[in-house]
Amino acid sequence: MVASSNDFVDVVARARGVLVTATGAHTFRLESRGESPAWYCDLDDGTPTGENDPASFVRWVCPELRVVRSPTTSTIPLLDVHRPGPHSDLGRIVSWFGRLAGRLSSPSTTGVESRYAYSDPHGILDDRLRHRVEHWPTAMHGDGVVRPAELWSIQVTNEGLVITSVSWWNSAPALDHQIALAIDIAGRLTAQQAEGPRS
Repeated sequence: MVASSNDFVDVVARARGVLVTATGAHTFRLESRGESPAWYCDLDDGTPTGENDPASFVRWVCPELRVVRSPTTSTIPLLDVHRPGPHSDLGRIVSWFGRLAGRLSSPSTTGVESRYAYSDPHGILDDRLRHRVEHWPTAMHGDGVVRPAELWSIQVTNEGLVITSVSWWNSAPALDHQIALAIDIAGRLTAQQAEGPRS
C-alpha cells in the first residue's frame, strides 16, 4: 500500500502530540497543545485552483510574539531572515562593495551570509540555530525532484513570529525540522523579551 502524500502531516502530529485542527482537500493546520508560547502551523500543498498556481508552503506562527510598531518605535526588525532576492538588494550591494574592496564582507557588519540575509540585532540565532536554518532534511519539491527543503523567511511581525518554507511537500523530517527550529527560536525570543531591552 502506498501512503498518500499528506500522511506526513499526521505522522508529525502524532509524534509531537499536537492537534490537527483543520483539514481540507489541500490544506492542514497543526496547533500546539498546552505549550507556551502557543503556536499553529498552516500547510498548503500548492494544488492549482482555477487560474491560480501557488507554490506549496508551510507557515509556522506564534501569535504571542507579535510586535506592534508605532511611529515612535524603532524600525530595526527584532529578527528577520530571508532568502536573497529583490527584497535583500541592500545586503547584496553591501556584500558586493566589500568584495570590490578586496575583502569578504563580515556577517556581523553586513548581516549577509552565504544563503540568507540576516538581521538579528539581539543575537537570537547562535551558530547552532543558524546551521539549522541553513541545513534541512530532504523533501519532494514542486519540480518533482527530491532535495533538501529550504527556509523562505523568519520574521517577527504584528502577526507574531512567522517562519515560512515553500515549494516542498511530503517530508515528515522536514516538517518536524521546521517545527523544532521554530519552537527553539520562539523560546529564545521569549527569554529575550523576559530579560527586557539590552543597553
